[in-house]
Amino acid sequence: MKKTHIYGEEDALLSLTDEAYRLIEEKIITLQLMPGSIVTEQGLCKDLEIGRTPVREALVRLKQDGLVIVVPRRGILVQSIETTESLMTLEVRHLVETLIVERAARLSNEVDRHRFSHLADKIEKAAKDKDFVKFMRLDHAFNTLVAACAQHPVAQKVIAPLHAVSRRLGFYYAQWKADSIEETGHAHANIMRAIVTGDEESAKKELLVLLELSRKIALSIEEKLLDDASHQDSTGE
Repeated sequence: MKKTHIYGEEDALLSLTDEAYRLIEEKIITLQLMPGSIVTEQGLCKDLEIGRTPVREALVRLKQDGLVIVVPRRGILVQSIETTESLMTLEVRHLVETLIVERAARLSNEVDRHRFSHLADKIEKAAKDKDFVKFMRLDHAFNTLVAACAQHPVAQKVIAPLHAVSRRLGFYYAQWKADSIEETGHAHANIMRAIVTGDEESAKKELLVLLELSRKIALSIEEKLLDDASHQDSTGE
């Protein structure tokens, strides 16, 4: 009985850690925690109403994912948006995600295919409504489902933090290019519908469309950041 009780505590801690990770990651991706801002472990615990240990474990994972940096005696620095790193992320995504969508199209069962079809409709609606937070949550749900259906734990582990980087970039871009989200939503839906029909080649083709959109977004953000920096230099602000 004692052993069961210990396992129960470990499971509860894991669940709280996962929840803390999910909540902090969403705050970073949706810019509630702005790039370059400093937060504290204590402040996050209070905000999330989750204890110190799960929050600390979540921060370790977020650091490994490249979303935060631990600054001794200061707090937690939210990683700035780095377009060069984002472009390199897309190169890795191309290699790993091609494998994932191909396997998902081949291995998904009927229940999975129904979920993909439902998600495709929902993500297009969220994009049309310009509901950015809902869109990012649905995007995350899609990424989780397609990786699980691929039945490749190593690829699933590799791709998750890369998606987080891309989601934040997309959310940032949508704040000043709101219409872009509809094109991105359509691209996501096309991948899902190819998976629904079991068409591996179409799934890979639609993935290339999505990755190219992501590349263009990264380049546009890079141009904007350079323009903003040039403007600040010229005005002295």
